[in-house]
Amino acid sequence: MVFALSILLGTMVSTVSGTYNNLVDMYKSRTQYMRATAMSEALEQFYTENGAFPASIATLGTASGFQQTRSLTDSWQGYGVSPAISDGTWQFTRMVFLSNDLSKGIDATAYLSANSCGAGGYATASSWCGSATGKWFRRETRENFTNQMGTQRVRMGRLLQKLGDFYNTYGKFPEKDSGGNFATNDIRTIASLVGFGGTAATCSGTFVYSLTASLGVPVDCGDMYDLWGQPVGYQFISTKHIVLVSEPPIFNASGNRVVIAADFDNSLI
Repeated sequence: MVFALSILLGTMVSTVSGTYNNLVDMYKSRTQYMRATAMSEALEQFYTENGAFPASIATLGTASGFQQTRSLTDSWQGYGVSPAISDGTWQFTRMVFLSNDLSKGIDATAYLSANSCGAGGYATASSWCGSATGKWFRRETRENFTNQMGTQRVRMGRLLQKLGDFYNTYGKFPEKDSGGNFATNDIRTIASLVGFGGTAATCSGTFVYSLTASLGVPVDCGDMYDLWGQPVGYQFISTKHIVLVSEPPIFNASGNRVVIAADFDNSLI
């Protein structure tokens, strides 16, 4: 009887212990998931606002508006930003954030060096996926190249429309700045044409590219600076032909910068 009770008691203790351990594991997993999700959202927001990845998780925690992420860090987490990688079409940069249970025997370095969907680690592979031992978030600059370039063409198309309205009214495109008439193929930034000496970050309001007291083209910050905050160029070919130019921080597989150009040519009319 005593022996039977001992066995029953031992079974009950084992069951309770197993249930407790399962609860602890579930809590750890849920906490890991919540921290990883919040960190991933913060990294995505940082990239959206800055157009670049933070150099490290510590750097993210010191950035204005992201200090709260310091309370989300733990020893399970890892982070990496690759150098330029070529996929045969583009050069791009990859950022990976991971949260990996160290009890699985894989540290952050080993995790980033492995690849579940290709060959090579996160810093060199044209395609990379994390393993199932942890939770991971991947962001690559190439993901938005096509949309970004399309958006920039639309922005420059809007400015071309304004310049086209000027042409329709006066029979020519703007042909001079404060220094006098342009020579063929002269190029100026739109910002310099309106006399704005600031940057995209300090720009606000509407300006006028004034040729005389009665002639002018209304210009805003979206006309003067491209999607990446770089100045848009105005290239004068002739009074009937102009080109708007944007040079984004996008490079093809050969390392050549992509140039976005919007052309308005009435010379054949």
